[in-house]
Amino acid sequence: MIIDPIDLKLIRQLELQGSISVDEIVSKFHITREEIFLRIKNFEDSCFITGYGLKLFLPKITGGRWFWGCAATEATARFKPEKCVPYLEEIVENLSFPIGVCPNVSLIFYTKNLREAYRVINKTPGLRYAEIYKINEYNVSIPTVLTAYDWQLIAQLYTMPKLHYSKINTILYEPKSDAEINLSRLVWSKKNRKGVVLLFPHFNWTVIKNYLHLHLAIVTKMRSKELRRCVNKLGFTANITSRFKKKYLQIEFDVWGFSDMQTIIDSLEKIGKVTIEGCSFAYKNRIYNEWIEDFIEKKI
Repeated sequence: MIIDPIDLKLIRQLELQGSISVDEIVSKFHITREEIFLRIKNFEDSCFITGYGLKLFLPKITGGRWFWGCAATEATARFKPEKCVPYLEEIVENLSFPIGVCPNVSLIFYTKNLREAYRVINKTPGLRYAEIYKINEYNVSIPTVLTAYDWQLIAQLYTMPKLHYSKINTILYEPKSDAEINLSRLVWSKKNRKGVVLLFPHFNWTVIKNYLHLHLAIVTKMRSKELRRCVNKLGFTANITSRFKKKYLQIEFDVWGFSDMQTIIDSLEKIGKVTIEGCSFAYKNRIYNEWIEDFIEKKI
C-alpha cells in the first residue's frame, strides 16, 4: 500500500482518538468527506487496518485511583504480556536493530499500583528489560453508572464479528436505531468526552511500502535545546522523546523512502556530537481486550 501525507494525518487521528475529525481534515486539506472514508476503506481493504479493538475507560467505570501506564521493554518471543498485565490495553511492536538500544515491545495498560505492575512485568519469562512510565493518573470519586442494558450493548459491540470504520462513524455521529443512539452515548469521541468505551484500530505497518516511522537511538552530551535546533535544521518531521536505559535518547522521524533515511542518518552523523547506536521501525499495534469479555459478563 502507498500512502500520502493526508493518509498519514488520518492514521495519526485514528491512532490517537480512534475516530476522525472529518470537518478538520476537510477544511485543512480541501478534500471531500467521501474521499476521507474511501481512504480509510483502503486502509481496511489493504489490511493495514486489520480490525478494531474495544477499550474500557476503567477509572470512569469503577471509580477510585488509577494509573494509565506504559511499559517500554526489551523482550523476546517468549514474552507474553497478557500473562503479567491484568488490564492490558495495547501492544506496540517495533523491529529494533541491534537488540537493546530501543524498546521492541511497548505496553499500554491500567493499574492501581505502578510499582507492583513493574515488579510483576519484570518477573515475566522472556523479558530482558523494562521501564514503566505514568501517562496519566485518575482519581474518580463518583463513577459512571451503567445499566445492564448498557453492558449488553457493549457486549454486542465487543462480539461484533467484523467491524468497519463506516459502522463506527455511524454509531458516533449518525446513529439510526435506538441501540446505536444508546451506544453513541457510551462510546468516547472528541464530541462525547463522557463516553466510557473506546474503539481503536489494529495497525500492520509492514503493509505500507513508501513510509516508515523511524526511531533513532543516539548517545550525545548535547543539551536538549541545542540538539533540538540541530534536528529541526534537518528539514524532517521529528520528535525527541525519552532515554531508554538512561542512555539511548530516542528521536522519532516520519520517513518517506530510503533516501530520506539516508539523508537523516548522514546529517546526524555530521553534527559530530551525536553517535547513532541503533534504530527501530514501527511494526504492529494491537488492541488487547481479551479480559474485557469476563469483565462485561460480571456486569450484565
